[in-house]
Parts: sequence; C-alpha cells; structure tokens
Amino acid sequence: MSSYRATDEQLDREITALERIARVRLKRASTELNEIDKDLRELRRERARRAARAEEMVAAPAPATADGTASEN
Repeated sequence: MSSYRATDEQLDREITALERIARVRLKRASTELNEIDKDLRELRRERARRAARAEEMVAAPAPATADGTASEN
C-alpha cells in the first residue's frame, strides 16, 4: 500500500473498520467450514453404513432350495 494521507483519527477509524470486517469474514468462514465438516461426517457415516450392508450381503449364506442346493440369484 502507498502511504496513507489522512489524520490519525481517520487512520484509527479505518483500522477499526478493517478489523471489524476481518472478524465478520472470519466468523463466516468458520461457519462455512463447520457446515462442510458436518456434511463430510454425514457422508462418511453413509459410506460406512453402505459398506457394512454390503459385507452383510456377502457374508450371508444363500438360502437352500428344496433339493438341498444353494439357489443362484
């Protein structure tokens, strides 16, 4: 930045305004990151549920038919 041509009071007001803007932006970014983190946790839980269901399907024996053989699906 080039040198700021203003009074000390104007400079102080500008600093205060920029600090306020920075706090607002930081709060917004933090909120957005928390929302993304929550969505990510939900997606990972869903992936784990699907993997568990897939394992159950693979691990479950095929039902036997009347002649004693396993049925093919």
